[in-house]
Amino acid sequence: MEREIEVKLLGIDGRELEKKIKDLGGVFLGQEDQENINIWSSKNYWPQDQGYLRLRTIKKEGATEREFTFKKQVSNQGVRDNYEYTTHIDEPEALIEILKCVGFDCFDKGLKQRRSYSYKDCRFDFDQWDERTYPKPYVEIEAPSQEVLYQVIHALEIPEESVSTLSIAELKKLWKKENKE
Repeated sequence: MEREIEVKLLGIDGRELEKKIKDLGGVFLGQEDQENINIWSSKNYWPQDQGYLRLRTIKKEGATEREFTFKKQVSNQGVRDNYEYTTHIDEPEALIEILKCVGFDCFDKGLKQRRSYSYKDCRFDFDQWDERTYPKPYVEIEAPSQEVLYQVIHALEIPEESVSTLSIAELKKLWKKENKE
């Protein structure tokens, strides 16, 4: 289990922030392509604000890794605070069939490109989803604590109105509503 404390930065110039982090000595962690499948059941009551299941395939530097995660939401007050329970998966197709057998029937797939940096004990993920999932780029910042996270946000002069605790599912829903899909 891993604890994740994070926010998203919306509506900012990601290239400018990326350059600033590089100039300040941020360490490039790499670039990856991801396929993310969020999983839930339309038949069973399971509030998505309490957590969700995700199957993720990561392609990085010629290697492929698959992870199955339950993200349990602790809070979204000021930050997204989650516990992540993750295991590696060798046969994702078999896992999907198992999930279908126990009542999970919704599999929402999205593709994402991610560039990551480490700076001041924080991880900065510059994310771009496919057009169908969420067409606007954003930056996700993960930190060891809410205090460290907001210290870095203030030090980088990131406008407070750009900081969001919305999940990708919430952003996607909001974007679709705004664009009447």
